[in-house]
Amino acid sequence: MTADIHDIADQRPHLTVAADDGVHVLPCDLMRSVIAGDKPSVVLTEPVLRRIIEEWFQRVTA
Repeated sequence: MTADIHDIADQRPHLTVAADDGVHVLPCDLMRSVIAGDKPSVVLTEPVLRRIIEEWFQRVTA
């Protein structure tokens, strides 16, 4: 198994997403930019998007 390590200390706060392929730590500003349409959603991997949609769907159908 390999991993890329990035220093994201200057991009706090972070959002942690437990996806099928592992745990992803994303800056909240990145997520806000994707939601606002300032950045394309392709910056997020498919497993991350899938997990976000799964959790959203559980909340709106509960």
